[in-house]
Amino acid sequence: MKKVNYLIIVDNNKSSLGKDSTRAVISSKDYISGNLPEEVSKTRNLKVINLCNDYSYLRTGYYCSLLAEARGHRCVPSVNDIAHAKWKRFHRDSLNEVATYIDDIEGLSAVLPEDLSVTFFFGRSNIEALDKLGRKLFDLFRLPLMQANFCNKNGKWSIKTLEPVSLSSIDKDMDFFNEALNKYVGTYFRKKKSIEERYWLAILHDPEEKHPPSNKKALEKFIKIGAKKRFFVELINKSKLNSLLEYDALFIRASTNVNHYTYRFSIKAFKENIPCIDDKDSIIRCCNKIYLHEVLKSKNIASPKTIFISRQQKPAELAKDFSFPVVLKVPDGAFSTGVSKVKNLEEYKSKLDEIFKQSELALVQEYLFSEYDWRICVLDNKVLFVCKYHMAKKHWQIVNYNSKRNNEGMCDCVPINDVPEKVIKVALKVASLIGNGLYGIDLKEIDGKPYVIEINDNPNIDAGIEDRLEGDKIYEAVFDYFEKYINM
Repeated sequence: MKKVNYLIIVDNNKSSLGKDSTRAVISSKDYISGNLPEEVSKTRNLKVINLCNDYSYLRTGYYCSLLAEARGHRCVPSVNDIAHAKWKRFHRDSLNEVATYIDDIEGLSAVLPEDLSVTFFFGRSNIEALDKLGRKLFDLFRLPLMQANFCNKNGKWSIKTLEPVSLSSIDKDMDFFNEALNKYVGTYFRKKKSIEERYWLAILHDPEEKHPPSNKKALEKFIKIGAKKRFFVELINKSKLNSLLEYDALFIRASTNVNHYTYRFSIKAFKENIPCIDDKDSIIRCCNKIYLHEVLKSKNIASPKTIFISRQQKPAELAKDFSFPVVLKVPDGAFSTGVSKVKNLEEYKSKLDEIFKQSELALVQEYLFSEYDWRICVLDNKVLFVCKYHMAKKHWQIVNYNSKRNNEGMCDCVPINDVPEKVIKVALKVASLIGNGLYGIDLKEIDGKPYVIEINDNPNIDAGIEDRLEGDKIYEAVFDYFEKYINM
């Protein structure tokens, strides 16, 4: 028996919905009474689509979404979505938010129907020029069927009103509705596959990124191995934020930062209860070195001697406990970016001036020399793989961002059992302080003692580099992780 992922609630007219073995249809009466179909009664993480005709307060549609929340079912629209759809201030603010999408549509008057009203099914309409607008409206309002009523005032187009549409009123558009439904739940693509996928994973990446966390071959391996694990893997870019609900899980393979679209994706995944690497808390914690310093300090975990100074207290001399060279860091630099080694007071002052132009605080850290860093990659509080990252040629860091040639040091993969136990122990302890996601813990061994240098979310998994020793096991472990948390 195929797994049922979606339960669709309707008031009537069940037969007009397209049939698919991965979804079941139930009447609102049966859903309210708890009389669920046998094939979904034990389904974990069940997704519900509420297509009742009336979402008004204390009406059938409202109660279905309310009960879905109480039963732990992910429902569209949620009871909060229904409340927002009735709230005039939310309408006003949200419609103002889509104004730029309307302004970007060329020749809008030529594509709109005579009555200036357009119906959207799961954010899709039969007017291609309105695709981006429809996705944004669905992202904001979460109404499976809605009608946007346009108006033109002094030459400027806007949406005057937006309102739910009942399933019973769209008989002539049922074919298009079923197509939109299929695209929303994924069956539009699944029918082209010979193997049935249990889950859909979105991998967020940036094809233009110079130093991505996974190279092209690694992304191809995720797709190939995902298919073996019965995951349909789709590469998405930052334009797909509004479509995130169509997936079971999100894997971010673009360099993360808090003030960045990757964080917005992570936030949305959290709000929609979609398992995500990297989760929002991990991004916040790992992207700020001041936070990491305080965490390590509070747990008495060895790390380079560090102080942070503010723009207001910028000292004229180096702190007495330090000696040159020292390392200066921008608090939110990722993977050695925003990190500089300064050799004298003149360089120290100059580099601080640069940092204070973008940050209120700067980190001053003692410089610890080593020929390589240990990279302990941890997933779900277990070691995934271990590498030695050697310093770039004639440089003090793993990556020399100022060099066009030979800008990265060698990477040696090391069997986990060959790594000093104390290094593994510290790495696992540090990872547990951040969360249960995917982390790259960088450590230096000085006189046999491990020092934590960095705690990275979004660690590199590159084909031909980090996977040279463990191979496909790395990719398989990622899918095992997602399957575990999808079903929790």
